[in-house]
Amino acid sequence: MLNSNVVNSKVTIYTDGGYFEKIDIGGWGLVIFENDKEVYRDSGWQRQTSSLEMELTAARNALEYLKSQNSMYSNQSEMTQHSCLDSCNTLYTDSKIIIEGLTEKYSVWCQNQWRVKSGKTVVYKELWQALSSLTTSLDIHWQWVKGHNGNQGNTIADQLAREAVLQRKCS
Repeated sequence: MLNSNVVNSKVTIYTDGGYFEKIDIGGWGLVIFENDKEVYRDSGWQRQTSSLEMELTAARNALEYLKSQNSMYSNQSEMTQHSCLDSCNTLYTDSKIIIEGLTEKYSVWCQNQWRVKSGKTVVYKELWQALSSLTTSLDIHWQWVKGHNGNQGNTIADQLAREAVLQRKCS
């Protein structure tokens, strides 16, 4: 759980997702740090999915958790000005597609009634919309991190996603 009484708290989130075609299962993982201390981790799996859907799901779940933590304290007067969700929240992902989608393509998709250049509907529209809304309301800064490159947070998120798939496969 996030420490709601920390002024100028720095929240750092790492998310990852993947899809294992041979077994038709995808997995996602997330880990959240507050002031460099791990405070939350989660993971899950899904059949008949894609890597992109799992990446989007991991990010959405992380931001929904953050939002739920903020709403727990929204009625406390000392939280009014210095909540754990001050504008120092960074979400790291190894998916350039997510970052490009939110920062470059999202407004174009909205203008084009959620159609891409070919005329097809944007895949995972609801996930994109949820991420955009959460990003705005939580003041999230998105940052790309190279995957499988020794970054501790990315390694944990990747491991959680893989473990979710392996646990499902073995059960």
